[in-house]
Amino acid sequence: MPAETHQRGRPACAQSVLELLVTLLEDSFEVRADSTLASLGVDNECLLALWDAVCEEFAERALGPEIEPDAIEASMTLEAAARIMARLLEAGRRAD
Repeated sequence: MPAETHQRGRPACAQSVLELLVTLLEDSFEVRADSTLASLGVDNECLLALWDAVCEEFAERALGPEIEPDAIEASMTLEAAARIMARLLEAGRRAD
C-alpha cells in the first residue's frame, strides 16, 4: 500500500475546481462564476489558502505544484482562477 503522501488525487477539470471554490467561499459571500476574487474578499494570503485547499482536494495529497505568485490575481474572476488552477494541477500530474 502506498504511503499517504504518494496517493494521487482525483482529476481536476475547471468546472470541478470552480465548484470547490464556490463551496469554500459561499458561506461569506454570494458567489457567482463571474465574481472577481477581490469582490469576494480574497487577498494574496487567501489566494494561497484557496490554492492549498484545491491541492488538498485534487493534487497528490497535500503536495500540489507550486503556484507562481502572479499566476492568479485578485482582479480575476472566480471562473478564470479555476481554469488556471485546473491547468496547473494537470501540468503537475503530467510531470509526475
